[in-house]
Amino acid sequence: MILYATKQTIKDLNIPMVDELSQFNRMLAQKIREEQTNDRLLEWGLKIFHFDNRKCVQAVNYASKLTIFLFDIKEEEIAYIANGIAIYLMDIYQKDKTMTKILEKFFEDYPACTFPKITDRSIIASLNHNQFIFADDGYAFYEYIENGILRSKEINRKFNWKYLTTQTINGKKDYIYPAEYFRELLMHRYKSIV
Repeated sequence: MILYATKQTIKDLNIPMVDELSQFNRMLAQKIREEQTNDRLLEWGLKIFHFDNRKCVQAVNYASKLTIFLFDIKEEEIAYIANGIAIYLMDIYQKDKTMTKILEKFFEDYPACTFPKITDRSIIASLNHNQFIFADDGYAFYEYIENGILRSKEINRKFNWKYLTTQTINGKKDYIYPAEYFRELLMHRYKSIV
């Protein structure tokens, strides 16, 4: 997967760019970019935001606008962002056995990630919109605290199953539920195993 990060996200989480990586990791990152660039299902936009004085990250899938909110991210955990996305994806589709099987294959096919700088203006606009409209710049998430615990799975389920987003499909602007559209795209990609 390619996780395109905003300039502020790179700075605040100290994400190393390709030229700062070891030779092996640099070669791996370049190979991922060569193979996966312009495969929008494998591309995600990342943007940092703050909630309860903690660094958090929003990840938006380029193809479907499926969005994952990750909370309390430490600099040393940046390498595990893709794992966090995978965990929430499995939760979002936990009742759909076909989809969890496809997701397992998807993660097996694309196990590594790299972090270039984001340039896609449409995804940047989606990240900004989600942060300010859905998340109210993080303040909306206080409603999801119960007995001192943030119900982050509920946040991610609600956004992706109940929050309509706009997406241009075949040249036409349409309103979609991101979880439904991501499922449709993955089912199409892995139609041979369903």
